[in-house]
Amino acid sequence: MLCFDGLTVDPETRTVLVDADRTVELSALDFDLLFAMARVPGRVFTRRGLLAQVWGDDFFGDERVVDVHIRTLRRALGDEASAPRFVGTVRTIGYRFVGRPA
Repeated sequence: MLCFDGLTVDPETRTVLVDADRTVELSALDFDLLFAMARVPGRVFTRRGLLAQVWGDDFFGDERVVDVHIRTLRRALGDEASAPRFVGTVRTIGYRFVGRPA
């Protein structure tokens, strides 16, 4: 179980809880994306690195698909790109999980 201020991610039940009272429904890919980043808070992930971890090494397509899923993930979590609580953008590189441990 990963616990942060305002966010709990449970990999066994694949559930996400925001602000201790709102369960967030995520697609399998969006959950895997969140979990991959939340396991290593602060680490910068490139789009290519996230593709390899979440989609697999055999993914074929545009790496900007990560941006689409990050946008969906942020919307589900109630996160804002301009003032992120959980998922931050690292310009020209990728993303990082910015949640503070609880």
